[in-house]
Amino acid sequence: MKEARPLSLLVEIGCEEIPARFLGEATREFGARIERALAAAHLLAGEVEGNVAASTLDVQAHSTPRRLIAYVPALLAVQPDQVEEITGPPVRVAFDAAGKHTRAAESFAEKNRVPLHALIRKTTPKGEYLAVWRTVAGRPALDLLKEILPAATLGLAWPKSMVWVGKQSFVRPIRWILALLGEGKSARVVPFEIAGVRAGNQTFGHRSYTSRPIPVAGFKDYLKKLAKARVEIHPEARRDRIKSQVKVLLENLKLTPVEDRELEDWSVNSTEWPHPILGGFDPRFLALPREILVAVMRGHQKYFAVEDREGKLQPRFIAVVNLDSDSSGFIRSGHERVLLARFRDAEFFWQADQRRPLGDRTEALKNVTYQAELGTYAEKVERMVCLTHAIVELARAAGLTVDADAVVRAAKLSKCDLTTQMVREFPELQGVVGGIYARAQTEGEEVAQAIYDHYRPMGLEDRVPRTLAGAVVSLADKVDSVAAGFAIGREPSGSSDPFALRRQANGAIKVLLELSIPIPLRPVVERALAQLDVKWQAPREEVFGRVMEFFAERLAFYLETAKGLGFDTVRAVLAAGWEVPCDALRRAEALEAIRGSEDFKALSAAAKRIKNILSKSAEEADWTPGEVSLELLRDEPERRLFEEFSAARAETKSFAEAGDYMAALGRIARLRPAVDLFFDKVLVMAEDRAVRANRLRLLGGLDRLCSSIADFALMAGEGKATK
Repeated sequence: MKEARPLSLLVEIGCEEIPARFLGEATREFGARIERALAAAHLLAGEVEGNVAASTLDVQAHSTPRRLIAYVPALLAVQPDQVEEITGPPVRVAFDAAGKHTRAAESFAEKNRVPLHALIRKTTPKGEYLAVWRTVAGRPALDLLKEILPAATLGLAWPKSMVWVGKQSFVRPIRWILALLGEGKSARVVPFEIAGVRAGNQTFGHRSYTSRPIPVAGFKDYLKKLAKARVEIHPEARRDRIKSQVKVLLENLKLTPVEDRELEDWSVNSTEWPHPILGGFDPRFLALPREILVAVMRGHQKYFAVEDREGKLQPRFIAVVNLDSDSSGFIRSGHERVLLARFRDAEFFWQADQRRPLGDRTEALKNVTYQAELGTYAEKVERMVCLTHAIVELARAAGLTVDADAVVRAAKLSKCDLTTQMVREFPELQGVVGGIYARAQTEGEEVAQAIYDHYRPMGLEDRVPRTLAGAVVSLADKVDSVAAGFAIGREPSGSSDPFALRRQANGAIKVLLELSIPIPLRPVVERALAQLDVKWQAPREEVFGRVMEFFAERLAFYLETAKGLGFDTVRAVLAAGWEVPCDALRRAEALEAIRGSEDFKALSAAAKRIKNILSKSAEEADWTPGEVSLELLRDEPERRLFEEFSAARAETKSFAEAGDYMAALGRIARLRPAVDLFFDKVLVMAEDRAVRANRLRLLGGLDRLCSSIADFALMAGEGKATK
């Protein structure tokens, strides 16, 4: 019988406008859920053909604010037959003493409709059992899709959802469902229903151009008709459309939009047929700081700011509307009127705020609550100032030059902008406004930059503070937030992180690593906890341990995610010590570079063997750590290993103190021949107790050496570990 040709599948979930910030992740997850379900049902044509590489392209996901779309170019019309193994009774029950089948075996064969000779024996961890192979006929794709598609749709996780008909939830009410299996005249509707909406063969175009349903007969027909109805389903095509039209608008003016990927994503995900328009504003507003103008344009109005080729802001803006054109200019003038009002407000806030210097606002922080259990921002600032003193001392001890007066002044003023009208209106400008005001009020450039930058980095992609003073204030702010959050029991749990402590800790780690600040975290965390006056949710020592463990986790996350280091590289390095994070980074980078050498891989295996001997084979009575006795070294291989070890220990220490971890690891790796010879020729657990103890002390020294920079025993056997 000739196998049916693969069919295409088109699914569209039409609904009220999905918030732009939700759409990107929802699109990816919608396609992934459908792909996983189809793969589990063995319906993807690529899988059956053994085309594993193509499996990630089997489901194409697209979206607009009013629809989630999944398209499968090739789907099997009928699920392949599945052969499954069914386990029966134990062999000891299935056969009698004479070796004949018992009633239990006969019943198992009858139940599965096979003769007794078709039964097979299967060995399991629990013993030997009878089993049978049974072929299960595949079901038609149409029948399976009725179950797969509703589950994949309703299983989407949204930050916020709405509940309506039948208590089913979705991000917004579903208005229509298009579900077609096949193309052209042979296309069939997949019959299912969600929240009272039945699937059909109709879609809808752009809301502003047509309200009539549009019947479609497959994906090509769907694309063609939606394009006529002013809907572009490909987000990247909408992005290209925005960019190309913006380029046309600005090219003759020799201007460019201020780069803003986040705003670009918002524009793509909030339009079905984007159309950029160019507006302008009174040049007098350019007297306001650039950051404030850009924040006004993007924060409330979602406009792109415009600059010249030298980076100077211009009295222009780009608005992306969800329409085909603005030939009359009516929409443009409306946006200009709205922006004028917003700029007048910002101008008023700027002038009003300047009447009161930042230094006069510190008292007002006593009226601004930081957190109910942690008091006011005035109290937080006091803690930050105390922490900056500790960090400055550590930085100076590490050889760094820090202006303590500038750091303390910046810390004292860092939160004062929370009392300004500008930040109340534009909370996303916290810190930035403080830095701008400090500069305008002649606080000094180093103080102004430190205040401006102290919230940074806000994420892994964000830049770190530009100055060491800014880095110190940033660290004080972030470490205090983490320590205080843990002290009152608000530590992250699963996906819940109400204080954004992961982001704060990630930021602290990034500051230390990116700026190569060689200070230990332990004394900083100890000081942060010591100055807290709160109702402790656990003993301080326990909280300290959890905070340190949390920072270790964040350091591991950063090394693996941002630096791309192997999981076991990071694990081995952190096991050898991590409290100076930038030192741990240098050790990890050196280990990653050398781990592929044959000597290192062999020595890692030997390190595991040494640990096993010391922890499992040897008893406490066999030995105690100490110096190796030369008189008890009986065999040449152990004398040679001791000599090599002694030389390597001294050289490794010298290299490590100089920060040359590549040389230190290379020197340790060169111990491999002596270690191999020792294990080949020497019996560690000798009968003579003194000799045995001496050999174990030698291995103990090797273990400490192999764990000094990174714990070799924790390394994977071959190549780079998968994260």
